[in-house]
Amino acid sequence: MKTVRIYKDDIRVNVLRSLLFTDTVLAVIGGLCIAGILYTIFMHGLHLFHLGYYLSTLFVFELAFVALLTQKIDNQPISRLVPRAVTHSVSQKDQRSPQIDPYFTNFTIQDNMIVRPNALIRVFEIEPYDISLLNEQDREHFFIKLKQMIHALPSQGQILVKKQKSSIGDYSKHIFSLYSKSSGKTEPLIENYIQDLTSLVKTNEFNTIRYFVIFSVTAVTAKPKSTLTGISKLNDITLRFASSAFSSNLTIRPLLNEEIISFMKQQLR
Repeated sequence: MKTVRIYKDDIRVNVLRSLLFTDTVLAVIGGLCIAGILYTIFMHGLHLFHLGYYLSTLFVFELAFVALLTQKIDNQPISRLVPRAVTHSVSQKDQRSPQIDPYFTNFTIQDNMIVRPNALIRVFEIEPYDISLLNEQDREHFFIKLKQMIHALPSQGQILVKKQKSSIGDYSKHIFSLYSKSSGKTEPLIENYIQDLTSLVKTNEFNTIRYFVIFSVTAVTAKPKSTLTGISKLNDITLRFASSAFSSNLTIRPLLNEEIISFMKQQLR
């Protein structure tokens, strides 16, 4: 029988935060602070207090404050982000490397795999399939095949969804598809389009979502025979997974050495 512990202090802190730091409370407190500051400026700074000027100035500042308070960054209220940013900027920062657990450092990357002392790992990227233009019946068939693929996985895997800044390389497949259907008359138009697309991607903060699947097999990598057995199992998993994904109109590809290095840097940063 497991024992469940409830930390009442943490619960109280969360309840107080939810009650005292709502948008309404922040707007009221901020509005009162602005009113007090403006009153001090008019009375003691300018030595000229006129009720009409004071109320009109207060209205403008209150309106600007409410507009600022309702702004969101990445779907997060700015009233929550600013205190975190201030706390993070003034707090003492330690180097992360001494804090990393040895589990995250005892691996090498070779032969398009992550090699650990007791495991072989391979990372695959899944190219998403656009179902927005499918009718209801085809969409239902797609999800049925997708469920069958998940249930037929040859081994347990980990699915990662990562959002990262877009680069022009993310549109290479789209660019190649344009050239494959081009003619001599349309190639100049395609070149101009690619230049505009490159400039647009470089000057804007576009995000792309990438999907990864990670498979791991147990192997004592210090022993060549165990390593070969693990590679054979990993290849079998790869073939079966690729076949199941193909039946669901999904395309997968294994990450190569340089891509795995970039992938691990993003995971451990």
